[in-house]
Amino acid sequence: MNLNDALAAPMSDIFTTTPNTNWTFTATPAAILYCTQLPLPTPFVPCNDPTPNAKYWSRVTRGMDFDDADLVNGAMFNHVLWKGIMGKAPYPSTPTGKDLRQNRDALLARYRQMLRPKTVLKSSNSNF
Repeated sequence: MNLNDALAAPMSDIFTTTPNTNWTFTATPAAILYCTQLPLPTPFVPCNDPTPNAKYWSRVTRGMDFDDADLVNGAMFNHVLWKGIMGKAPYPSTPTGKDLRQNRDALLARYRQMLRPKTVLKSSNSNF
């Protein structure tokens, strides 16, 4: 869990103790899963996997030690993942380096304000 979870508005308003028997849901697999060997229900969806295959990932991660997360060079691995998934899209710019520990109360207050639902004020003017 992170700050987004801690500051999120409660979801209790959407739940009820009275079941709605009119509501239905049918789960369908994501299309990308049809590119795997998983036993998926029909209808079969053609595989349209935009990401490289296992040979590609094996080649670009050769020499990386995945025995423990701390052994992988994070910056290098992020670049490998970005290129493999995003293709020629430019890699995101570097972090700003801002020390977010400074003025933390003000930053959190602004963040909480941003999370509040926006209210629309009705004007008494009939032109609006």
